[in-house]
Amino acid sequence: MMWIPPWLARAYARLYAAKKTEQFQFSEAGDILGTRDERPLAKILAKLKSFGHLTVRRDPADPRRKLFRLIDPESIVLAFAVQSRAENNDVAGKLRAASHSLNYYVSGAYAAYQYHRHTAAQRVDIYVRPENLSMWIAFLSGPKVAISIDDVLAEKPADENVYIRSDFDQNLAEHVRTIDGIIYLSPAILIILGIAKEDIRLDDVLAMLVVQRTHLDWKGVIELSEAYNATRFLGCILDVLNFESRKLLFEKSVIARLFKRSNLDAPLDFPQSLSKLPQEGMYAEISSKWNLRLHLTHAQVSKVVTDLVRS
Repeated sequence: MMWIPPWLARAYARLYAAKKTEQFQFSEAGDILGTRDERPLAKILAKLKSFGHLTVRRDPADPRRKLFRLIDPESIVLAFAVQSRAENNDVAGKLRAASHSLNYYVSGAYAAYQYHRHTAAQRVDIYVRPENLSMWIAFLSGPKVAISIDDVLAEKPADENVYIRSDFDQNLAEHVRTIDGIIYLSPAILIILGIAKEDIRLDDVLAMLVVQRTHLDWKGVIELSEAYNATRFLGCILDVLNFESRKLLFEKSVIARLFKRSNLDAPLDFPQSLSKLPQEGMYAEISSKWNLRLHLTHAQVSKVVTDLVRS
């Protein structure tokens, strides 16, 4: 974000005096600013968005129409205060600055990449407290940043793609690590969330398990898997990785503990989101052991193992 020029500040002030943080349409903005010329009006609204003073979403009732909402002045000032501590204006630099005063954590593929360095992520998923959402929008906005907010996705990708989520979970915030000044969820909780809720790609789960296998607190991982009903899925994945790598990547005692703590009564699909796809026949014996209909493909597992174990 940047401090806006006077001509744009005047437009923001007039809009805010009339609408505060209420939603408004393009035509309403024209009435408030006293113009019917669409080109300069569109420029004003686009600039306010780029500077982090405005959010835009499509009207659910008519996707051709855009709905606008201003960020309140207090959130803008607070965002500037945090940004004043940033060494640079990219997203990573801003997150480092925010670590000193704001509660947040980075999740998703970007967090997973910090632990496996296998395939880079295309966006940064940031979970923030709902009361701070407006400040974060203002703080992270910029001409080269595309921001998605909760259920509203950015319309176009940019150099830096950010997904701000306001469903901050204090329980998850207890499972974090700070790396290079940025707060990430730990690999253990990322693995379990990836398995139980499919919050991240299964490829990232596999890569983290392989790379972090000697660094994970397996007692803690097993406890988390029980808390999220992911015990049998985790055990099956470890069996598959051992089978595919032709090595004992994961101790038999760990897999045995997972097997002992799993409820195998009912057959289940894994991953659930791929239940309509064929089962992987190569892992039929492992699937039977865990009473799962396994849709984890040989190609998917083989690529991770080849890249991270065999190479």
